[in-house]
Amino acid sequence: MPVYVVGAGPGDPRLLTLRAVELLQQADIVAFGELVPDEIVRLYAPRARVVKLGHRRAEHDAVIDALIEEAGRGLNVVVLKNGDPAVFGRGVQICARAESRGVPCEIVPGVPAFAAAAALFKIELTNGKTLRHVSLYSFPHFSAETLRSAATDTVVVHMMGNRLDVVRRAVEQGCSSEAEVFVCYAVSLGGECRRVAPSELLNYKNKRPLLVIVRGCRSGSGANVSPSWR
Repeated sequence: MPVYVVGAGPGDPRLLTLRAVELLQQADIVAFGELVPDEIVRLYAPRARVVKLGHRRAEHDAVIDALIEEAGRGLNVVVLKNGDPAVFGRGVQICARAESRGVPCEIVPGVPAFAAAAALFKIELTNGKTLRHVSLYSFPHFSAETLRSAATDTVVVHMMGNRLDVVRRAVEQGCSSEAEVFVCYAVSLGGECRRVAPSELLNYKNKRPLLVIVRGCRSGSGANVSPSWR
């Protein structure tokens, strides 16, 4: 049997694709990490054996290797990934790992968290005029320098955890005072997207899952940062 790497979307079970629901209902084993709500598995795969995925690479890869073996023995294995498996979800890497062992693998797209945040809270990521490009970042590959060098109009930073202080400093040092900063958390599960000043980001350090959208950073204009941000 193939390994199925399935996008769980932004958390609301109603936002899964029909294909995702179909595979979950047929699953013998469902593996997922802490960003995927348990409710999705309880609702769509109540009889499946549940396996938890660790976030650290070594732990994550060890679990994936065990799941590939289970699929090779004929079990229906679904690996649920928050949002879309191809966006910081290691989906392609998982399939490459499975296929190198002779086990087929299929990736099922999901609604990415940043797209859900923009749609549900009516935040334009692109408008064809002043907003024409979008860059996606996650830690540890984000800093004030990456923000300054990003030749893009909209920046989305994923999976902050306790790194909101780094995001705050990056925006203060790398963007003009005209930049718009939105903090978004649990966007389909009763959370919100709110426009904030960079100094307010730390108020959301305990919210999860969380991402930050920065529009109009105007790369290279960090010298024009407003003194009120400091």
